[in-house]
Amino acid sequence: MLGGAALLLTGACACGGSPDGVMDLGGDADAAQVADAIADGDAGVEMDAAPDAGPDSGPDASGDVGPDADASPLWVIERPQVGEPLSAQEVHDFTLRVTGMWKKSGYFRWLHLTSHGLDASNPQGQYHYALWWQDTKASKLGDVVTWTHTGRADNLTLRTCKVLNNAIAGYLMFGDPDLRWVVEEYSRGLVALSKAMMFGDADPVPYLQARAVFSHDHTFETVGGRKVAVDYGPVRHDEEAWNASIVHNPENPTWGDIWLVNQRSKDDVPHMFRTVPALMRVAAEAPDASVREAATEALEYLRGFAADIVASGYQIRTKFADGVAVVPTQPDNGAVKDLASFVLYEIADPNAECNAKLGSALVSDGTPHGLDCEQGSGGLYEVIAAEGHYFNYAIIRYFHLAALANAIAAGQDVMARELMLGLAARADAILHDPELPHRDDPVWDADAAAFLLAAGASGLPLTHEEARLVRDQYTLTAEHYEAWPYWDPWADSVPDGAFPMQPDRGVAVRPTEIAYLLEYCASPLRSAESAPLVDCDIVADPSRWGGEASELSRPRSR
Repeated sequence: MLGGAALLLTGACACGGSPDGVMDLGGDADAAQVADAIADGDAGVEMDAAPDAGPDSGPDASGDVGPDADASPLWVIERPQVGEPLSAQEVHDFTLRVTGMWKKSGYFRWLHLTSHGLDASNPQGQYHYALWWQDTKASKLGDVVTWTHTGRADNLTLRTCKVLNNAIAGYLMFGDPDLRWVVEEYSRGLVALSKAMMFGDADPVPYLQARAVFSHDHTFETVGGRKVAVDYGPVRHDEEAWNASIVHNPENPTWGDIWLVNQRSKDDVPHMFRTVPALMRVAAEAPDASVREAATEALEYLRGFAADIVASGYQIRTKFADGVAVVPTQPDNGAVKDLASFVLYEIADPNAECNAKLGSALVSDGTPHGLDCEQGSGGLYEVIAAEGHYFNYAIIRYFHLAALANAIAAGQDVMARELMLGLAARADAILHDPELPHRDDPVWDADAAAFLLAAGASGLPLTHEEARLVRDQYTLTAEHYEAWPYWDPWADSVPDGAFPMQPDRGVAVRPTEIAYLLEYCASPLRSAESAPLVDCDIVADPSRWGGEASELSRPRSR
């Protein structure tokens, strides 16, 4: 029989809305009954004084060359190799298949074309930014494409950060101008989410994060003179829900009369924290001054956000229409909402959400504040939270990665080694533990593949078995997305009328995860002991992208 702590944990949840067709299991929820699903969860690593930022080179046929083994830091670990290794031909074919999809679809140009917020050309000269959106309808009339915002976009930050990490990697590897734009504007987007939460010129709490900001309707021209209209009208109204509210901020010091979505939940926070080391790297290494400035500003705001979490007892504060910073509570009993707390479930396990707390502490000032998460397991909390909802895996797994990445960035090598050992155990369980809940979910393997790439970019040595899973899932992903007809909605082949702004994932990795090989290849943390997977020399050279896999190296069904 479950004790009181276990019963409390049945409410551990994914705390956003229900984008991408995920059923909302919520309703009115309290700290013991939160169950609202999100449809996403994951990636960026680096150290303040990073090793070589360029592509790997050397005699290895795969191009998978990691840090210098002669100078391995303490957190570098070894794992027993299991599974059938990919051959050199399979590695080559896989690399061409995925990069070919990037090239044929124009995926990186599409990121630039569809991302928006407030364009730099706005006539008021106000703070410009861009984000990866959800809850947005797309339509075309003549030569104008309109993005109409119809929902709160509760979890846009996790999507934005996943793309940002890989945009940083690609920009530093090969200087793509579309990725440069994404890095700069998404960095500013993270700042914009805090600026939206400022009420009046003298707001004493400047760093809290909104879920979304709806600034001003506007029109502009993007790449190649393509015409864009942004319509925030449908979401400019008061709205209250158990997990977020649309709030009017009529005297915002940055944009004037705007609307925002409050109650930043824990769902997106691990991805925000994982972005911090990547921002540290690009702030130091970017060849463009405007990119360095944007990344530096984003770091300031994310560190300020993390510091407020720590100072608030590891709880995420927000603001309502009165502009006062508060920890959100349940209206019926005054209990702190699960979505805003990293300490609620410590009744079940003192380390229940230790990774989240540690990530907050390390991002805030580079020190662990006395926390010891050991190998990063949340014990009973993780078991019951995962049982309660599949998407809780994303929150749990990526807080582990965020804690690890920031421990390495902060030079906390002993702590990082323990977290790396725990990450290896977590990866083993994903592939082999038959008792894990929801492992029959149709996207289990795709989500595992994306997570393993993010883990590999964080220094985990991948096994042959894991590399083959990544190869299989990302080959299927390339095939799934390549034929989508709206990569350039301004093209003559796209008729007037409504069309999907983003492709449906099916059982592939998410659209935000398509470019995860960029982060993997660019990471100086990537282990020299990882199984051969991808030719990073080709990844780093867009002139070599493209090609079809040979029949001999086609992925086998699992």
